[in-house]
Amino acid sequence: MGQKVIVNADDFGMSKGINYGVMEAYLNGIVSSTLLMPNLDAAEHAVNISRVACPDLFIGQHTNFLLGKPCSDPAKIPAMVDADGNFHRSAYYRSGQGHFVYDEVRRETIAQMERFRELLGYYPEHIDCHALGDETVDQAFYDIALEYGIHTTLKYSGDKVWPSLPGYLETGLLLEVNGLPFIEAGTHVEHFLRDDFALLKQDTSKVIEMHFDAGFLDQFVLDNSSMTTPRCRELETLCDPRVRAWFDAHDLERISFADLKRK
Repeated sequence: MGQKVIVNADDFGMSKGINYGVMEAYLNGIVSSTLLMPNLDAAEHAVNISRVACPDLFIGQHTNFLLGKPCSDPAKIPAMVDADGNFHRSAYYRSGQGHFVYDEVRRETIAQMERFRELLGYYPEHIDCHALGDETVDQAFYDIALEYGIHTTLKYSGDKVWPSLPGYLETGLLLEVNGLPFIEAGTHVEHFLRDDFALLKQDTSKVIEMHFDAGFLDQFVLDNSSMTTPRCRELETLCDPRVRAWFDAHDLERISFADLKRK
């Protein structure tokens, strides 16, 4: 049995430049799924262009608590927003000023799921959290996944092992690629060809999950994201034919989160 790998492009809906980059990485690269940030203005643009350019692209939810305005009433999630009703940025949490409250995380996540449904006509089959979280976030996501019968990726609980989600294949290696110590300025072709990600050393009974931040730059990204030029490098790498050939040569099957559901 070959190794199954989800090659995901995060941040769909962050900006038009990111949206076009995700399309490029799916149509001409190895990306097999993407995750939408439903609360942002460019989310509608993302959905509209994907319907035309690649209607088969799997789109899940990249729940966002760090950028823009929430989908729920800011007054009901006071720990998550500033005086203007905008989400606190990541620096606020990293400095120790903020913390996540279970009821607020749950409320806003479900509100973003409702916005997702408005945009796409259905609830997301998979949810995860953008950039930063803690065990409180993971607990809320796990509970929501059980309640809605969907899949989630839990990233922020350290070594804690969560019970498997019923009805879904088991995932193993989780790679937030731009958080890896050997990735300094975006992913390069050589990282794949040398198997720096150790994709060929994993238990083939478990699905590998890789998250990338590929995209084109525009002013919104330059003004609002700490991840800038590495996105361009990553996009070029994911679209390089040598990477696709390496996947094929090693029997690495690219799947989406939809394929995790047991048949």
